[in-house]
Amino acid sequence: IQLRDADELKAARQLVKDYVISDRMADQLVNLVVPQLQFQKPLDNKGVLIVGNYGTGKSHLMSMISAVAEHADLLEEVSNPIVKKASKVIAGKFKVLRVEIGGVTSNLRDILLGEMEAALKKWKTPYKFPPVDKVTNHKNIIIEAVAEFQKKYPDQGILLVVDELLD
Repeated sequence: IQLRDADELKAARQLVKDYVISDRMADQLVNLVVPQLQFQKPLDNKGVLIVGNYGTGKSHLMSMISAVAEHADLLEEVSNPIVKKASKVIAGKFKVLRVEIGGVTSNLRDILLGEMEAALKKWKTPYKFPPVDKVTNHKNIIIEAVAEFQKKYPDQGILLVVDELLD
């Protein structure tokens, strides 16, 4: 599975439909992942890091989650009824930026902020991140970028999904 396959709706639908959710995974999705992604109820939300050996389904999992977060109608393809019900709070609530990092020498900041700039431009909410030597606090510039995004999309969040981070 390539994470960016989920950028195309037909492929995203198939990825959601094909994802098999074990009882343990259902528990993790309902009690950890979905609560961290939702933004309707105030919570000290954090990022979610998915770690596992090669071939264990991490990319498929991230594709499934991000596809549902981006397209509310894909919720119907979720095979587990408990996960389907819990995921209603994130379904269709995000513009999704999927990034695959593979064997590069660029620093993580430049990769992610470059990808974010391109996505914001595509979403017609352009933002230019200042060069690293002009930044004293990255949190502030990300807040500024998201504030610009929310002027156009007040009821949506941005979901950044990064695959192959350890490469």
